[in-house]
Amino acid sequence: MTTSQSTAIFGSDLQTFIVTKYDPLLTIVKELNDKLQNSEKDKYRLEKRLIRLEKQMLVLLDKLEVTDIPVDLELKEKKEEQRKNQKIENEENLLAPWLFSCQLGTPLSSLQVLLEFTVQNTIELNVKLWKREDDMWINFLEIMSSNAKNYLPDSLNLIELRKATRKCLLNLCTSEILIVLRNVPGKSQAVYNTTTMTLVAILASAVYEAWKRIELTDPVSLGRIVLVLDGEDVGSRLRAGNKKLKIEPLN
Repeated sequence: MTTSQSTAIFGSDLQTFIVTKYDPLLTIVKELNDKLQNSEKDKYRLEKRLIRLEKQMLVLLDKLEVTDIPVDLELKEKKEEQRKNQKIENEENLLAPWLFSCQLGTPLSSLQVLLEFTVQNTIELNVKLWKREDDMWINFLEIMSSNAKNYLPDSLNLIELRKATRKCLLNLCTSEILIVLRNVPGKSQAVYNTTTMTLVAILASAVYEAWKRIELTDPVSLGRIVLVLDGEDVGSRLRAGNKKLKIEPLN
């Protein structure tokens, strides 16, 4: 048998192996990898949901001053820790994580799956378009008006815009909404974009205040509102007035 014949036979056998063995195995590995990634996402969502439910349970027990309901040791420890850091907890949490960060350009569909929102209750805002506070509120109210009713006031002066925004946010806190802020400056760029960061903090603070108001006046009606800051290396805290809001990284 000549060398060329051996090479041809070897090449034919290799091609047969790739078609009949390697490609199917590669497909199976890819499917398993996809399932593993989906399982990790499901695990993350369930862990977050469990944490949220535990915090809600602790808050309710504390408000009702219930002492005869059995609570496991871990929950009791969390309750004691919560009491010790009540001021910090009040500023950083709305019963559950609500302020997140993600890597710049994270697909909206990924955020929706991870945080359990749909297209219908998701909005996106580009912070690069904001030069002043009224720009931000007009942008926000225009998008919300297109999805529901008209929130834009007849007069677009800052005082009226703030009033309209408060009304809109109070309504949102009784439903479900995912707000994604795109192109938020990261830690290295924040010092060069102080106006943008101030506006982001104002919006986050407005969301926080609206939620706390509903929580105090009509807690049964509370829905779920989440704010995601999309940017490169966004920090872990957002200073909003006299508050420091904790930012949870998603990726």
